Amino acid sequence: MLLTTCADILASPPVRHAFCPPVACKFGTSTRPTSRLQCRRCTSDTSTSYGLARCESLNVSRPGKASRTKTALASTAMDMLILENVAAPRDYVLVHYEGTLDDGTVFDSSHEREPLGFIVGGGKVIRGFDDAVIGLAKGERRKERVPPENAYGEWRSELTASIPTAQLPEGTSFKAGDSVRLSNGSNAVVMESTDEAIKLDFNPPMAGKALTFEVELVKLTKASHLQKATFGAGCFWGPELMFQRIPGVVATEVGYAQGHVENPTYEDVCSGDTGHTEAVQVTYDPSLVSYEELLGAFWKQIDPTQVNGQGGDRGTQYRTGIYTYTEEQLHIAEASKSDMAKQLQAEIATEVEAVRSYWTAEDYHQEYLAKGGRFGRAQDPSKGCTDPIRCYG
Repeated sequence: MLLTTCADILASPPVRHAFCPPVACKFGTSTRPTSRLQCRRCTSDTSTSYGLARCESLNVSRPGKASRTKTALASTAMDMLILENVAAPRDYVLVHYEGTLDDGTVFDSSHEREPLGFIVGGGKVIRGFDDAVIGLAKGERRKERVPPENAYGEWRSELTASIPTAQLPEGTSFKAGDSVRLSNGSNAVVMESTDEAIKLDFNPPMAGKALTFEVELVKLTKASHLQKATFGAGCFWGPELMFQRIPGVVATEVGYAQGHVENPTYEDVCSGDTGHTEAVQVTYDPSLVSYEELLGAFWKQIDPTQVNGQGGDRGTQYRTGIYTYTEEQLHIAEASKSDMAKQLQAEIATEVEAVRSYWTAEDYHQEYLAKGGRFGRAQDPSKGCTDPIRCYG
């Protein structure tokens, strides 16, 4: 229910008092429009200035000129300590939540399943849900009402379309309320059906609604403790599902790597003229899974001897590659490739290079198989799952 591809994630730095540790609260009567990290113990008037009359968390009065530098340094250290213990953009979190509508209807809850895991600000949840989590410490709860503009947006009439029944596959029929899945992975709901046409609604089911979330932070892994790895392994749908299932992998994303054209489309890449290869970008916790283990899973996924393709998918956009972010990753990957050549007694076509470029692929490609793939049959992305992967769904 919460997964979305919202791009306008909270990205601006928090506004806060100059000498107050940034912990989660709202401005209350303040006229300032933005701030998610704010001192909840400061007794100053938050609607006036960055200075403060008195901050109880530091137990000091507002410093004069001579002592401000020393006080600011002490405050900076406290800020860093507190920020290390609360959720912020780019951190990985596990949360339990319950979502309700304004009439009290519960539309979604995680309490009967595993907590929801995501990178804060990574685009996997709606913006308002990110906002509700930012500033929480482990074990803390918050209840927050999210207006439509920070949820799934207002309902838009331009996101509806009528399709003549003559254009529908022979033998198919629909009634109002039916769900329809298109070949590109998008979903729609039948608004009305007549002998002449069906009218489809492509708006998200919760469009136009305010949502209230009660969230509890179960686990927090700071961004500084996470690392990235990028792999080209042929068509990116199957490899992404494979990496999703690995314990310690906290996020995956598919995109286009190593090309010379900025922000290419899928069609651009498929032309073979942009130099890109389809790739999976993996964010992982190295305390739970090592880079070497990710490489091991990668080698098992591919035929490393095939040039410019995997299986029946042929072209430079399907070439295999390991694209590194650090010198350490580069050395490990090169050694791993050498070991693979010795094991197979063959020349390895897989390229090993530092990441030169990476562009996120279109929304409908993200978690494609987990969402149902080409045939609408969702495949299990849960950790440790060993079900065979159907490459096209």
